Amino acid sequence: MKRENRIGSGLISNMALSGICKPASMIMGYIYVPIVLSFLGTEKYGIWSTLLTILSWISYFDIGIGNGLRNKLAESITAGDVKKSQCLISSAYVFVTLIISWVTIIFCIIAARMDWNKVFGTPAIAENIKAIVLLSIIFISINFVLSICKNILYACQKAATVSYMEILTQFLNLAGVLLAKRFVSGNLFIIALIYGSSMTITNIVFSIALFVKKKELFPRLQCVNPATGKSLTNLGIQFFVVQIAALVLFTTDSVMISSLYGAANVTPYSTVNKLFNAISSIYLAFLVPVWSAATKAKAEKEWIYLHKMVHRLRLFMLPFFSGIIILAAVFKPLAMLWLGQELYYEPGLILWGGVYCALTIWCNTYANIVNGLELMRLSMGVAVIQAIVNIPLSIMFAVPLGMKTAGILLGTVLSMSIAGIALPIAVSVFLKKQKKLEK
Repeated sequence: MKRENRIGSGLISNMALSGICKPASMIMGYIYVPIVLSFLGTEKYGIWSTLLTILSWISYFDIGIGNGLRNKLAESITAGDVKKSQCLISSAYVFVTLIISWVTIIFCIIAARMDWNKVFGTPAIAENIKAIVLLSIIFISINFVLSICKNILYACQKAATVSYMEILTQFLNLAGVLLAKRFVSGNLFIIALIYGSSMTITNIVFSIALFVKKKELFPRLQCVNPATGKSLTNLGIQFFVVQIAALVLFTTDSVMISSLYGAANVTPYSTVNKLFNAISSIYLAFLVPVWSAATKAKAEKEWIYLHKMVHRLRLFMLPFFSGIIILAAVFKPLAMLWLGQELYYEPGLILWGGVYCALTIWCNTYANIVNGLELMRLSMGVAVIQAIVNIPLSIMFAVPLGMKTAGILLGTVLSMSIAGIALPIAVSVFLKKQKKLEK
């Protein structure tokens, strides 16, 4: 079998399994939302959505070591270098643990001093918001280290296994909320406890399973190598810059809405995102193996295969774009059926939600290829420009132009368009250059 066919068959298998698993996870996710909304109420649900956005920022503070590990490990596994693979994994666990320990301490100190009612734009509520925030920070920090197993699985071309992890997490989360609803209601602390516990249990179970099966990759302190850590950090810092820019671009909208218009207005925005994410999430599930497949193909110099992969992915997007148009047309009755209540959506919010979803599909396709090929200078430049223009654009459309929540989303859409143009051009130029060098 040709190398090109071997790589292609592995990618297709991973894409198929990831795509098949995603609907199960999503169904549980969509059942979860109205249950939690009725459990907490609109105000507290808005607080919870905003809190998750803020806490997701912690995941960006490994200075890109996780993504650096994903690429370097894929290369060492392709080369059959078991010793280097074990050193990479061991160094990643130690470095990430050290970094996240400091980040957790800093975040906890900041969280303890903050006026969270002001952050969420809501009057004081009976629950101790600080305790909920601190609990969530601790859970996310623990899972930050435990979830390194996902990067290892990606590098081993086992992206479908990560999808199984997502299914288990969603199941535990949903089961926990349904159980809690029988005894209490409106308790944010319980929701945070269930959410954190679900992630922790899943990551522990799959980490054990991974290292039982691949004992040669089990991390050991004697395998920790400062030079290996440095190589991970050098590549990781480039990913880190892109991650921080993505943080500004993708996670500040709900915070801006909550601060400008109150936590209750996050709920319609969150609903638009959640429903359109049904389409983009399925596509992105199929896309997950592409990053590491691109790294592997680059290591084996399979440029023709990469060119064909890009072409096929473009065709693969088309039915998803059609789905976005259909969803936009039936959005309001579908959302009412789903939530069991009618929400007010600012004019243009649904339209720009659909455009945002389409751009998410387009940009992530090329971002995964760019990351796999390690074209990081271009990626960093584009990401930084997007981060700089995003908040000013969103505020301009929201406040002076009076578009409110729809304006905030429009600002993000225009910022994303920069990557939507630059990344496809970069991939095309790179592949043409490599094919010329081989002639």
